[in-house]
Amino acid sequence: MGLEQSGSAPEPVAAILVDARPEEHLNQVEHSVNTELVVPIEEPVNAGDPDDLWQRIRLGYQLDLSNLPESVARQRKWYIDNPHYLKAVFSRAEPFIYYITDQLEQAGLPLELALLPIVESTYDPLAYSPSHAAGLWQFIPSTAKQFGLDRNPWYDGRRDIVSSTNAAIKYLTYLYNRFDNDWLLALAAYNSGEGYVSKSISKNRKADKPLDFWSIRLPKETRNYVPQLLALASLIDTPSAHKIELPFIANAPYFEIIELEHQVALQTVMEVSGMDRSLFNRLNPAFRRSTTPPTGQHTLLFPYENANSFRAALITTSQKDWIPHTEYAVVAGDTLSQIAEKFGTPLSWINVRNNLNSSRLKIGQILIIPHDEETTTFTSANPSFKNTRYRVVRGDSLSQIAARFKTSVKSLQQQNGLRTDAIKIDQYLNIRTATNRSTDENLRKLSYKVRSGDSLYMIAAKFDLNIRDITNWNKISRDEYLQPGQRLTLFINRLRI
Repeated sequence: MGLEQSGSAPEPVAAILVDARPEEHLNQVEHSVNTELVVPIEEPVNAGDPDDLWQRIRLGYQLDLSNLPESVARQRKWYIDNPHYLKAVFSRAEPFIYYITDQLEQAGLPLELALLPIVESTYDPLAYSPSHAAGLWQFIPSTAKQFGLDRNPWYDGRRDIVSSTNAAIKYLTYLYNRFDNDWLLALAAYNSGEGYVSKSISKNRKADKPLDFWSIRLPKETRNYVPQLLALASLIDTPSAHKIELPFIANAPYFEIIELEHQVALQTVMEVSGMDRSLFNRLNPAFRRSTTPPTGQHTLLFPYENANSFRAALITTSQKDWIPHTEYAVVAGDTLSQIAEKFGTPLSWINVRNNLNSSRLKIGQILIIPHDEETTTFTSANPSFKNTRYRVVRGDSLSQIAARFKTSVKSLQQQNGLRTDAIKIDQYLNIRTATNRSTDENLRKLSYKVRSGDSLYMIAAKFDLNIRDITNWNKISRDEYLQPGQRLTLFINRLRI
């Protein structure tokens, strides 16, 4: 579940994000420190302000923090030597850590686990790893599906704060029971998989060796993963002994959860509630489009000062006023005329609203179905995006147009239902591009390590990219043979993967 390690240090101590700049969110840093360290015997904090969340977490500790090995001391020293990192992750944690602590306590789990998202994602709900792990708890797709986290064109449950926390608690509880009530083995399995840990235990059992976390064979990332959590727990337990200052985080809810019974446009929600876009996206990162999903119940999170106005509007506003259009994903067998009939919308409105030049549709293509003629003229429900209707002129190519508008060839193909790069003079293209704000919030630079069997085609498909973009970013040929271990720079939109 953890982020992939990278770098050249012989013994990685941390795989972490050192600041909040978007281009470095997925860059991971490894550090080596003096290994000749002795762990001091510490007296735990026994008293504190009842309004202080850190004290509540301390009182809920269940892991043994005595006689910690040298690997924990190395990791703790790194944290102490990098106060800027601690400051950044505690700031990111503030909106979420009370809720997670409260849910862990209700489940009877160790409250040290409230620190686990620091190790997993640096408390970034939009964190994404090369192994396709996403969200605060870094669920990979298969585990997410196993624990009931949905993913569709509108929504990714791995990034839903409430749903993913519930799934993580279920998964951690399962692993704890699976490994005979041993939390260190459960955490190792959360990171590297229960199969790997089980096989390592079996090998030690056959060799008549100890079966604890510190004795079994584990991947390098996992050997450092558990010490990272223990080091954080020991620092929180006795901050003054290590000369670090913890920021005050109130032992009180940061947000309120409001359930939705129908689809809403997110821009309308922000306008009604008066909520800042950046904070709204931070609390509600699971939504991948400008609206909530068209079916099913979903929740939105609001700071308490914004919740009341939104709740009042839900009661007094007609359902049709919450959404100016419907977003429809094309399925096999669909035709434009059938879709128009299904929604009772004139075909001409759909053509104009989606800048369609032909009746050809692509499976998975998203169509905007306007509710009235006024909404056929494009006005984005998400001001973080800009839409342009472009007429092809002589000499244009799809790659040149993509470069001019700072988008990708694949994105242009998807937006316009194109199966090839071929375009015609006077053809109109719908070009939806991100403004600077959207790019800053959702675009991430990813250093991808080529694996055995990888090809440019496979990597492009895995991250929803175009091969031409990958070759341009890395200044390589389309026909170049990729070597295992080779590093590729990718720019991914975290809401599209």
